[in-house]
Amino acid sequence: MIGDLRPEPILKGNIKSLSDQIFLQDIKIETAQPFLPTPLQTASGALLQAPLLLITITTQCGLQGQSYLFSPSIALLPSLSHAISGVFTVVKGQPCFPETITDTIISKFKLFGGTGILTMAMAAIDIACWDILGIASQQPIYKLLGATSSEVNTYESSGLGIGKIDAILSQAERYLSNGNSIMKLRLGYDTLNDDIFTLEQLKNNLGDQIQLMVDFNQGLSFTDAKTRCLAIDDYGLLWIEEPVDASALEQSAYLTKTLKTPIQIGENLWSLTEVERALSLQSSTYLMPDVGKIGGVTQWLRAAGLAHQFGVKVSTHLYPEISSHLLSAIPNPHYLEYADWTLSQFSGHQSPIDNRLILSENIGFGLSN
Repeated sequence: MIGDLRPEPILKGNIKSLSDQIFLQDIKIETAQPFLPTPLQTASGALLQAPLLLITITTQCGLQGQSYLFSPSIALLPSLSHAISGVFTVVKGQPCFPETITDTIISKFKLFGGTGILTMAMAAIDIACWDILGIASQQPIYKLLGATSSEVNTYESSGLGIGKIDAILSQAERYLSNGNSIMKLRLGYDTLNDDIFTLEQLKNNLGDQIQLMVDFNQGLSFTDAKTRCLAIDDYGLLWIEEPVDASALEQSAYLTKTLKTPIQIGENLWSLTEVERALSLQSSTYLMPDVGKIGGVTQWLRAAGLAHQFGVKVSTHLYPEISSHLLSAIPNPHYLEYADWTLSQFSGHQSPIDNRLILSENIGFGLSN
């Protein structure tokens, strides 16, 4: 945990008492590779499928909690699966209280640095534990977390990858048909002129019907980022996302202070220490932690709490079935990133309409695969 910024406990009272009666017994890990409805090309590579690990944790009383992890690399799925199994051995038999489970894992694996494949393994377990608590208490997670609203603001992130302008326009028009006028465009073409051309074609064809944020997916050098971000600074963008390497927090801070357009980072911050450092450096205007990379629901909520102390709004990264519950439960919400990559995998997957997603009343996260 982080010095004087240690967060308050998330769950108290009756739920804590309930968790003390439920003990983790077994874990099952499976793989799936659903094809993306819209293949996506970014500055950091192409995505045709969504490599997933599907996790089920069973308790001594027969309750089963589900979670999943997305891996950008199919090749790393076996290693990630082994890591989850190894991490589970240190919490097997313990009460199903996610905050204690998380802190136990951090303590037991401190010499591994607490980031990377470890935090993803921790996330797999943590998310399933939260699902178990929702099922045990017969309520959806957002209500378990005390959220008063079942509605979150969304933006479309399913497509608009680097590619032919006709395909990009067709996708944008499809999103608009459902009232989803806020959408993310991937930039980082071979030349700045290509970036400008794509932006201007969208503006010329769809005009005031859409609002755009752009994502460079860490594809630019610092020198190139200064040039390209300045060139698009007057396009009325909601934000510019990850223009430089995610670890270059000082470079990102320079861009944040220099540009009128807000800077967005966070999906590649792997610990609360990194989150605090990014916030302290003012490396971005907004923050968007990834629930799978940061370590799960517990760490995501702690990161959002840190951002709130700094007056920073928080968005989510991927995992819409899980992230929607978290966004609705924090005091500093911004946008849910909606991607349809798991639409065919989970029956509980919901799609937004009119830039909003309404959470269901299904207990837990309601994934079902």
